[in-house]
Amino acid sequence: MLELVLTDESVPPRVELLDGPRVRLTMSASESLAHSIEFCRNDLAKAVETALSQLHQDEMAPARVFVRDSEASQVITTIDPCATYGSDAIVRS
Repeated sequence: MLELVLTDESVPPRVELLDGPRVRLTMSASESLAHSIEFCRNDLAKAVETALSQLHQDEMAPARVFVRDSEASQVITTIDPCATYGSDAIVRS
């Protein structure tokens, strides 16, 4: 799961690898998303690669969900946000 955190403070973009696995990109709300990604692209790429590795191979993901497509040619792995954030994580209208 990739989280984008926007802050009113003037901070340089930063990337964190969290449990889940989750990758969090924190940036100033006044900054361009493209500029922020460019600024920390190496850290972001490394964190996403590590998160994907944890999701598929390691036992680091607490709630993995596997979805097979209709032709059974691909398996998509994701996490259940309720397991990570609690039952309030799902927004209902």
